[in-house]
Amino acid sequence: MNPLDPFTDEFQQCPFPALAELREHSPVQALAKPGWYIVTTMDLVREVLADPARFSNAVSRRTPPPPVVADEVAAIRARGFPYVATLLLNDPPLHTRYRRLVQRTFTPRALSWMEPLVADVAEELAAELPDGGPIDFIEAFARPLPVWAISRVLGLPDERRDDVRRWTDAATATIGAQLPAARWPEVERELLDFQKAIVTELEQRREHPSDDLLGALVQATSTDQSGDEPLGIAELVNLTRELMVAGNESSLRLLADIAWQLSTRPAEWQQVRTDPERAGRIVEEAVRLASPSAAVFRRVVADTSLGGVDLPAASTLVVSVLSANRDEAKFTDSDRFEPDRSNAHRHVAFGQGPHACIGNALARMEARHAVQALARHVDAIEVVADQPLRYLPSLIVRGLADLPVLVRRRAPAT
Repeated sequence: MNPLDPFTDEFQQCPFPALAELREHSPVQALAKPGWYIVTTMDLVREVLADPARFSNAVSRRTPPPPVVADEVAAIRARGFPYVATLLLNDPPLHTRYRRLVQRTFTPRALSWMEPLVADVAEELAAELPDGGPIDFIEAFARPLPVWAISRVLGLPDERRDDVRRWTDAATATIGAQLPAARWPEVERELLDFQKAIVTELEQRREHPSDDLLGALVQATSTDQSGDEPLGIAELVNLTRELMVAGNESSLRLLADIAWQLSTRPAEWQQVRTDPERAGRIVEEAVRLASPSAAVFRRVVADTSLGGVDLPAASTLVVSVLSANRDEAKFTDSDRFEPDRSNAHRHVAFGQGPHACIGNALARMEARHAVQALARHVDAIEVVADQPLRYLPSLIVRGLADLPVLVRRRAPAT
């Protein structure tokens, strides 16, 4: 097979035919970029994710700035803290230390205090959707809900919600994507603004302890009983950035995909009204198909083989979660949306192993309450795009760029 270029618009807008061919004929395949390979079947993806000793997570997902703006970008970065790998680009045991600091905040039990609040916000957003339209479902519903939730988890004031949206967009802009040169300085200025704001929030919590996640991080790093050195301010800032992105971007893309899937299945809204627990099955199947964290990168630690293909040390693997979740060997009629699929939960949309998504319980909670709230207020959501819907130009963050819809609201009860 000819090497695949995953940065082409054709692949990023509709990767599924190419991925299906790779799964059948070449599940570990060299890419057009030298030293890069893509992994596409479920069994091989699980093998990579479960073995950080062979396949390290310490590999950059970000594209470098073009030479024309490299000096300007470097000057902006010099005014802030350097990037420090915390959860995203580390392997055990260092990764384990960072994860230990935050994982208790994201367990279903720890998040139980948020459940009624998430339900209330989902209800409020669904109740405000206008009858008719068109509206962009992402801006009207899919983006505000996770932004609100992760802001509350972190402990940021409500007036920071628009900032969280702006910071998240900047933090994900160069992940597996190639930006226009003119956009780079703007992105770096947004990230510098984020750093300054979070430093202020952390300093406030040193003076006035709080029960939110930022407060917990400050307290934990100030009273570390493990024998490790307390985390520095740069580590805290970068850890906060990673948590903000993880708790926001993937969720909003998932919510948009759910609305898109159900736009051709309006009867599902009535089924959820009759059986609210069905929302959980819809969410699980939607996250399998959407796989908003479409791929993860891994670095080959030493010469090895995978799926019968020899991989030199220092090679980069593009581990296609999106492809694994449509593996025909694991999911019958794998491209079909089927909430009653018995094994939908066997997906790897939230990863596997030591780097499994720490925010998966929050993402599931948000999506479940979103579906239930929408079912109470709408009979149908119809996509009204004049042209084919566009996906973000990224290997890693997959999701609709916008979703123009008409909302057909339920008649008020008499």
